[in-house]
Amino acid sequence: MTPFRFYTESGIVRFSGRTANNLKGLLESVREVSGSSIFYHMYHSLLRRHITTADYMNDFARWSWFNLADQELAEQLAIVDPMECLSVREARDRITDTIESFVGKRSPTRKVPEGKEFFFLELQSFVLPMNLVSRNLQEFYDCLKEVGPGSIFYHFIESRIRMGRKSSDFSCWLRDDLGESELAAQVDSLSPYVYNLWDLKGEGLKLIAQRIAKIRES
Repeated sequence: MTPFRFYTESGIVRFSGRTANNLKGLLESVREVSGSSIFYHMYHSLLRRHITTADYMNDFARWSWFNLADQELAEQLAIVDPMECLSVREARDRITDTIESFVGKRSPTRKVPEGKEFFFLELQSFVLPMNLVSRNLQEFYDCLKEVGPGSIFYHFIESRIRMGRKSSDFSCWLRDDLGESELAAQVDSLSPYVYNLWDLKGEGLKLIAQRIAKIRES
C-alpha cells in the first residue's frame, strides 16, 4: 500500500495578449490560445467559484450571458462539463463546436461595449507538497479535514486532466490502495458543478466518516 500524500495548487495568472469583442473573435481566440488559457477559463473557474457563486460554471458561458447578452449560447456553453473531458484539447474542441454552431445563427461581428471584451488569461500552475500523509482511512479523513480549496482543486480536478483520467486522486487511492471501491465511486460521483470546493470537501468527509463508522460497527 502506497501512502497518500496531499498536494496543493497555486498559480500565477497573466494576460495572454488576446481579447474578443464579438462572437467571431471569441471563436478565433478559443481555437488559437494556449492550453493553459483554456484550462484557466474552463477548470480554474471551478476553483474561483468557492469565492463567488455563479450560475454559469465556466468563463466563456458567463461572458456570453453577461457581456454578449446571448442567453442561449451561454446555456449551451455551460452544458460543456469539463469533468467529462480527458484533456484540455477535448474541452477546447467542445467549446469550439458549441460556438461554431451559433456563428451561422447570430451576427458574429456584433461588438460588445468597450470595456466588456473577453480577456484571455493564462495560468502558470505550481503543485506544492503538503506535510500531510495518510496510510489508512482514518488518517485520510484527518488529513482531508486540514486541507484548503487549493488541495481539493488539485486532487479532485486538476490531477484528472494531468493524468487523462476521469477519477480523482482521492478515488484512485481509496480504490487501488485501500480496496474501497464503493467509497471511491461515491467520492467520484460528487460534482463540482453541484458543489463548490468547500462543499466538495464537506461531502467527501461525510462519506468517509460514514464508511469509518460502518467498519467500526462490523
